[in-house]
Amino acid sequence: MRLVTMFALLVFSVLHVASAEEVPPPVDPNVRHYLKIPEGRLADFFRRPAIAVPMVSHHRGGPMPGFPENSLEAMDNALAYGYGLMEVDVAQLSDGTLILMHDDTLGRTTNGTGALKQKAWHEVNELVLKDETGALTGFRIPKLEDVLRWTIGRTVLTLDIKRGVDFAKVASLVNSTGAQDYVAAIAYTIEQAKTFNRLAPGMPLSVGLTSEADIEAFDESGIPAHLAIAWTGTQLREPEFYQRLQQRGWRVIVGTLGRRDTSLDSQIRDNRSHITYLDIVRRGGDIIATDRFWAVQMEIANPNLLIYTQQKLAK
Repeated sequence: MRLVTMFALLVFSVLHVASAEEVPPPVDPNVRHYLKIPEGRLADFFRRPAIAVPMVSHHRGGPMPGFPENSLEAMDNALAYGYGLMEVDVAQLSDGTLILMHDDTLGRTTNGTGALKQKAWHEVNELVLKDETGALTGFRIPKLEDVLRWTIGRTVLTLDIKRGVDFAKVASLVNSTGAQDYVAAIAYTIEQAKTFNRLAPGMPLSVGLTSEADIEAFDESGIPAHLAIAWTGTQLREPEFYQRLQQRGWRVIVGTLGRRDTSLDSQIRDNRSHITYLDIVRRGGDIIATDRFWAVQMEIANPNLLIYTQQKLAK
């Protein structure tokens, strides 16, 4: 089983490198597009208004050539292209340190080796992150604490909690850094969502809602409906289903991310689909979770988000 997993990861890595896409520069590299969430109003921000402005969710923090996934540098760079959410992966080291990392091992994304769960912070803090082409970038693995402090006044994080991570520790860190208004969590099951809600009662949750059965299960969970964000998967649903979710006040997330050869992102990139990102918005997608944030931003950019701001960087 382990050999199969390693082979699959190797194949994915080769595809990943081979299909790296040339990304255009931002219109103004000195501008950043920030989300300002009023104190205590994050759940209100996620509640869908009658006329919703579409947004991007940057998968793994918006990596691109030169900017590695799950890094502060990638997230800052992505915000030069437009506003949006940042989906990042939270892992836990053997000494309890919480960091951003997707894989269970270090080899694909850093110049290190070995299993993450066997490493302490002092063993990984000097490692260098690789970008999607495999090139070393000079950037380091970030601690979750530093990312939480950075995100305040800039963007909303949606945390993908990896297996073995103590969510109570995550929730405590969110509170101690004062980042409550800028953090949501991703729950893969209703039971996990219930646990997260118990440990962090006010935190919005991205919950898988891809069928009527999922909606019924959520209704029976006891989780306050105003905390839900509707993750509808990586396959397009009928517009009527999206409308049913929106009528409940839920923002709909549509995932175009995924395998570089079969995802909606890749189909749109290679002109193998008649669907555009704007079509997805018209169909009912409020938030597009993507690996091609620059392309999505070009189609859906809208200056009318009331808590959207542009800020010039100091030279």
